This record gives sequence, C-alpha cells and structure tokens, in this order.
Amino acid sequence: MAKEFTYKQSFGSDPVAVFTMLRDPAYVQAKCAATGSLETTVDVSEAADGSVTITSTRVLPAEVPAAAKKFVGETISATETQVWSAPGTDGSRTAEVTVDFSGPLSFSGRLALRPFGHGSEVVTEGSFKASVPFVGGTIESVAADQTARYLGAEERVAAEWMRDCD
Repeated sequence: MAKEFTYKQSFGSDPVAVFTMLRDPAYVQAKCAATGSLETTVDVSEAADGSVTITSTRVLPAEVPAAAKKFVGETISATETQVWSAPGTDGSRTAEVTVDFSGPLSFSGRLALRPFGHGSEVVTEGSFKASVPFVGGTIESVAADQTARYLGAEERVAAEWMRDCD
C-alpha cells in the first residue's frame, strides 16, 4: 500500500516570479543546503515549447527507523525530477514529479503552481511507495513527515530568496 501525500506551499509573489526562482540552480542548491543536503547536483533544461525539466540529486542523512537502516545505510540519495508544463496566461504551470531514493522508496505525483491571494501557491500531491515487507508503511510515513518538513523549510528559504531579489 502507498502513503498518499498532499502539501500546500504559499509564496508572496506571482507565479512567473516564483517559477523563475524555482528553476534557478542557485535557489535549488540553497533550498537543498537549508534542508540538510550533504551534497547536491542540479540540472535545468528548457524545451522549445516552454516546458522545463528540473532534476536535482541530494545526498541526505538517513533519518529512518532502526529497522530500515539496514536497507538504506547512513545516507540516502534522492533524485527528484520535475517536468513542468509551459506557462498558462496567468503564469500557472503543472508538473509531473518523481523522486527516486537510493533505498527501497519512491515518490510520484503532481505539482501545481497557480495564483493564490496576493501571491502564489504550489500544491504537491502524490504518493510514497516503499517496497519493504513489514516496515514499508512505517518508511512511507516517515518519508511523508520528512517531506512535509522539507517543503516547509523550502517555503522559508523561498521567502528569504524573494526578499533578497526585491
């Protein structure tokens, strides 16, 4: 069974400015560093139709239950791929997102960047799947909790980033 996940992030700028930040390799490096990444690589590529693929690989300390440590070790590598659509007239975009972990865990879902109030929001929806007998559900729950903390920290880094860009 998979663990369903939904998280909403709020940003104080319009979708065009937010996406400009999200696709900036320096921002990706900064948010990964602020969320505990020991090492990060980033690749951003844009297609002729305006779609953008952002791929980042992070090496993170393995904060997993003791029973799962033997499956993942002391660190976990996570490769996240976001394939963003071309922008809508209001700057909104959607993306398919996958995260492949070095352990027996994966995430797949969808991102939606859209105007919200006086700024924007990004809604992440998807599911975690761990292929480990007996402790898979625990691993999925821990991953969902850690991802919520990561996305909350990313929101704080983004607020500082946008303030520094003004």
